[in-house]
Amino acid sequence: HNPGHEDTPDDASYVQETGHPAYRADDALWLFPTVYKYVSETGNVAFMDEVIPFANKGEATVYEHLKRAIAFSENHLGKHGMPAGLYADWNDCLRLGKDGESTFVALQYYYAMTILREFADYKEDKEYIEYLNESQKKLGKLIQDLCWNEDRFIRGFTEDGAVIGKRTDPEANMWLNPQSWAVISGLADDAQADLALDMVYKRLNTEYGAILMDPPYHAHAFEGALAVIYNAGTKENAGIFSQSQGWIILAEALRGHGERAFGYFMENAPAAQNDRAEIRRLEPYCYGQFTEGKASPNFGRSHVHWLTGTASTVMVGCVEGILGMRPDFGGLRIAPSVPKEWDKFEIDKDFRGCKLHITVHVRAIFPSNISHNPENARQHTAAEIWSVTAQKIPIMEDTTLM
Repeated sequence: HNPGHEDTPDDASYVQETGHPAYRADDALWLFPTVYKYVSETGNVAFMDEVIPFANKGEATVYEHLKRAIAFSENHLGKHGMPAGLYADWNDCLRLGKDGESTFVALQYYYAMTILREFADYKEDKEYIEYLNESQKKLGKLIQDLCWNEDRFIRGFTEDGAVIGKRTDPEANMWLNPQSWAVISGLADDAQADLALDMVYKRLNTEYGAILMDPPYHAHAFEGALAVIYNAGTKENAGIFSQSQGWIILAEALRGHGERAFGYFMENAPAAQNDRAEIRRLEPYCYGQFTEGKASPNFGRSHVHWLTGTASTVMVGCVEGILGMRPDFGGLRIAPSVPKEWDKFEIDKDFRGCKLHITVHVRAIFPSNISHNPENARQHTAAEIWSVTAQKIPIMEDTTLM
């Protein structure tokens, strides 16, 4: 790696070496949660002013890098005004081009604006905050108007404007990632979030995790739906992508659905599958890229061991989602979402130079305004009540929390 001197998709040498003839829609947007998590964990807000090189030429502060990433998406919009899909988004098998649009990327873009607004507030960049507020409001309305389809968010639009993932489509009418990211991004309202997650659980969940979409492509794939080259239930054609499990875990946890969040974790956790080793064919200490889905005769078999970004997404889903250890600029917010049968859990965490030992006691209680009939009442744990009041620990010294 040679910062400041790398090729880009604008260079023929880059295309020749990588085989990627154009930019991807999602690449720059992963910077936002990454930088935010680094600054929140370390408390090093001065990192925003650190000058680092761009990949190909020039240099700028980290804050300027993030503003440039926003500008990239703003300058690559499709026909409806949402981010264009370009060569691909996270899903390598969706080629949407310069006019097609990705709901997934639109939700990432929406989330990126939320994060950058926090940095802009720290920088007292009032003019840019106004720009972000206006742009996010406009984008949010577009996503709501164009992408919400009764009980789910669609996957996007083809280059000729056809909807991908409409509930009445004969194939690929339900997609995983737009539902989880609608919650993670904060775009979905409460009703939409719960409807979308319920549809994921009903339509996509399996004993080995949630499949990427359903039904698989076979006879109705559009030109850019390259997943159709794979057998039903494999890879992007309705396989169970491990990396996406971390996002659905996090989304369920953010909605306070501790049972489901932990259930998704256990379904796909390699170490929990030793009794099915002959089916899984996966080492118990690493994730595979994907597991064959319910449409495959080899349902449950995992492939491409190690070569996946799953460890990071599942860690965030479990530690920040289920266990609720959520750092931000001001300290460590504790907002667990755990199964109701848990009595307590303990965490040792190094945070901003402090060694924390945290014990969360989970007591099942019922709200006073509903029946105490367990079949009718939604149980709230003490941890959930704590999360509602947004308790935050300002870190000062080595601390034991009970």
